Amino acid sequence: MDNLRPKIVSVVVAILALTSCKTINEREILPPCIDCEKLEGFVSPSKISQEVRIVAGKNRRRNPAKAVAIQKARGIIETQLEPNFISGAKCPNIDSETWAVDYSYKRDRPALHKGIDIPQPRGTPIKAIADGVVVGKFMNKGNRKGIEVILRHTSEQTGLPFWAYSQYTHLQNMPPLPIGAKVKMGQEIGKTSNTGKMGRRIRRDALHFAILYSKYPEWSNDGVVVAPKDGYFMDPNAFYRLEPPYNSQALAKLPDDQKKVSVPYMKVDGSFVPPDTKRIWPCPCP
Repeated sequence: MDNLRPKIVSVVVAILALTSCKTINEREILPPCIDCEKLEGFVSPSKISQEVRIVAGKNRRRNPAKAVAIQKARGIIETQLEPNFISGAKCPNIDSETWAVDYSYKRDRPALHKGIDIPQPRGTPIKAIADGVVVGKFMNKGNRKGIEVILRHTSEQTGLPFWAYSQYTHLQNMPPLPIGAKVKMGQEIGKTSNTGKMGRRIRRDALHFAILYSKYPEWSNDGVVVAPKDGYFMDPNAFYRLEPPYNSQALAKLPDDQKKVSVPYMKVDGSFVPPDTKRIWPCPCP
């Protein structure tokens, strides 16, 4: 029996190693969103480039410096745009966690902030920024994003010359809206909280809000991220511009007097400012 023990141990170790490898591979090749398959524009994850999937948040830990370089090339650079709420409204505003700021000091690795943070008391309603369709819902267990919802918006719905995807994270609970649900601008899609893996400090309650866009209608959902074909990130402030440019490289070069963006919004009474807008700020304004 004593002679068999080393062999038994070797077999057990080998089995554990194979099981571990299988688990890793299964995580890498998750089945796509089954409920997404019937939706307009959906394609298999294999139709989306690895570069775009890295931008959207897939496998970025393997080579964080490379991921940041790709993210910068696909729009995640500071633009210095600022929201200027129409009629001087005192809307919930962005705090110090602005668009594309360097997050390396938080992550102990190269990292960028791929959105903006809008602090609000826990439970504050978050509104759909335009008419759209739910294409992503993620619990993100063990992930900093926490509970997440993504909407897809057509050009007709936003008045913009591309397909847009709005991302809302750190939500308090997963909303009951199913994949494929059609939502109207101003409809509640979640409530403010701070869900998600914490870093070195406790995260305050805030909405993390981001925009991706593409000139192509195709997109995918692999069970981890929503990724538009040839997708780019956009400074969320730029989403409210009435005319080009929308890409970050061009926006960064705008003169200072063009850095403030007139932002439409929904009032707490449910009315829109201006009344004919197709896009609103994600938090209601007094």
